[in-house]
Amino acid sequence: MKEMVGGCCVCSDERGWAENPLVYCDGHGCNVAVHQACYGIVAVPSGPWYCRKCESQERAARVRCELCPQKDGALKRTDSGGWCHVVCALYIPEAWFADVDTMEPIVLKSVPQDRFNKVCYICEENKKETTKNYPGACMQCNKTGCRQFFHVTW
Repeated sequence: MKEMVGGCCVCSDERGWAENPLVYCDGHGCNVAVHQACYGIVAVPSGPWYCRKCESQERAARVRCELCPQKDGALKRTDSGGWCHVVCALYIPEAWFADVDTMEPIVLKSVPQDRFNKVCYICEENKKETTKNYPGACMQCNKTGCRQFFHVTW
């Protein structure tokens, strides 16, 4: 039996409630845990549950968020057939959910190209250790006067 540990991949809260339980993916090697409301699960199944990534059976190497460099986590399909983290869609203001109950597909057509041209300050720090580029859209820090940009999942 799979050990159920870890918090929600969307909100990071480790608690679950009767009206909003934590649900753990039963996919092989998958460690996605989400609250029912955080992932748009209309009804929690009594048997095994699989996140959209595991349910799709698409090769893991091909699945990457369109808004950040991370591959793991609570992903959903986009309207263009790609993938996006639910948390990225929640924090990038121009992203939205076509169906708010199921939180899918994630619509990215309004995300301006300018977000993809920003430099993530965390990636820049990591670049000192590697030459790898980290693609994705960035958001800006909300603190007054701060001009730092970063990927949601960093």
